[in-house]
Amino acid sequence: MHRRWGRLRIHRPDFERLLRASDNWIASAPGNGVIALVSIGRLHHSPGVVDLGVQVADHLHRRGIGTGLVRLAARHALAAGAYTLSVYTERTNVPILGLLRRLGPASASHDGSHTELQMSLSDITSHSRLTPDEDFHAPSHIARRAQGPDRP
Repeated sequence: MHRRWGRLRIHRPDFERLLRASDNWIASAPGNGVIALVSIGRLHHSPGVVDLGVQVADHLHRRGIGTGLVRLAARHALAAGAYTLSVYTERTNVPILGLLRRLGPASASHDGSHTELQMSLSDITSHSRLTPDEDFHAPSHIARRAQGPDRP
């Protein structure tokens, strides 16, 4: 958070502003409730670049849920005029690093124990990279919630 927002703690007005500036999807499944979420938001200092946040319940990793949600968010961002996806994560975050590696080439820069990856949204949304092992087993419900009164 410090690298992206300049501080370790985000105060409520900033939190609400960030929600208004991002698009979010939440996946749920019967008997499990919320199982995953993905969020993208434009980086104000980098035109055409969106920042990605994704979480999938630990017991549901490696089932294509995160991949499907990242592709969904990438298609949305590409249609909205963005062209690059940015992810800032710990170098030890093997699940997201593996997911992104399977989606296409990325440029990486390192900041201590963290890595920032940037990828072309068109590479992520290209269906030519799909393999039978990446078949997306969709949760029963994916809800999009655009935050704030100025969002559709």
